Amino acid sequence: MFLKKLYRINYSRIAYHILFWTVLSVFYDYVSSFLNHQSFFETLLHDLLFFFPSDIFGVYFTLYFLIPRFLLKKKYISFTIYFFIFFIILMLAFTMPLQYLGIYLDRIGTNKNLPSFFEYVKRSFIIALTVKLMIIGVATAIKLAKVWFNSQKRQQNLLNEKLEIKLQLKESELKYLKSQINPHFLFNALNNLYSLTLEKSDKAPEIVLKISSLLDYVLYECNVPQIELTKEIENIIGYIDLQKIRYDDKVDIIIDTEGDPSEINIAPLLILPLVENAFKHGLDKNVGNGFIHININVSDDSKFSINVTNSLNGENNHTGDGIGLSNLRRRLDLQYPDKYKLSILSDDYSFTSKLCIDLY
Repeated sequence: MFLKKLYRINYSRIAYHILFWTVLSVFYDYVSSFLNHQSFFETLLHDLLFFFPSDIFGVYFTLYFLIPRFLLKKKYISFTIYFFIFFIILMLAFTMPLQYLGIYLDRIGTNKNLPSFFEYVKRSFIIALTVKLMIIGVATAIKLAKVWFNSQKRQQNLLNEKLEIKLQLKESELKYLKSQINPHFLFNALNNLYSLTLEKSDKAPEIVLKISSLLDYVLYECNVPQIELTKEIENIIGYIDLQKIRYDDKVDIIIDTEGDPSEINIAPLLILPLVENAFKHGLDKNVGNGFIHININVSDDSKFSINVTNSLNGENNHTGDGIGLSNLRRRLDLQYPDKYKLSILSDDYSFTSKLCIDLY
């Protein structure tokens, strides 16, 4: 038990306190001995016995009782009153008697006159008061600076913990949103395959291979925060090729890329929902005369934009976001807050999704 208590002692803290009093006493007594033309070591020994004990008591009573009890609790008036009372008592009952005892012992066996205690207090009280206030003031300033630093450190730690929790929640939500894309994409792909198998089409094996390639990208390559834009575009081209097999190239599908996407990274699977949405609402009811036009633009100042326009017919009432676009919008809020614009335009004949992102 005793060894455990020794282990818990903060020895570094004790060392700092010893260093403080050592530096203070050496500096004060060096200046005092120089001004009074006295021996430094005699002055140091005298003050260690008759001067610093009251200072040490005054400092630690202020630091560990008055400041925590009143000042840190913002009881400023109470702190002032109690500090004033304590200080007067300390000076009259401890400091001045101890210093007078030192003078008395110094003058034993000498011809020097010894003033009365009241004369000594009257002559030396202001000087002793000033010195003691300076010492307590310096110690108090160090204490308050340490309290402020620890408070800032705690606040920063709390802020870091909150940010860490927020990032974890954000990551969890992103994973959940991306997990919704996978089954949605898989359902659409398998639905296409199912349609062809019902027709006993010879294109079914080709679709299986393309679905396998797309699934490999969606399930494995996209488990990173950023991916090359060229890979995203290749994935979209693969998805379009898959859809072309289903529609026998009877529809007008154009994909155009402007700028150099090779140096650009982007969050994965941001383009796919826009293209899937276009096929779902643009061609299912318009096979033979429908169209999908996709324009991807990468500017030199790291701005990325994509416009996806698909045909509609009079019976198609597709308006608003829908589940896929709502999912996309939430992912953009998490990954590109205040750096994107997703706009939807529609009329009786066409539906346009436009996404602009400031990547850096």
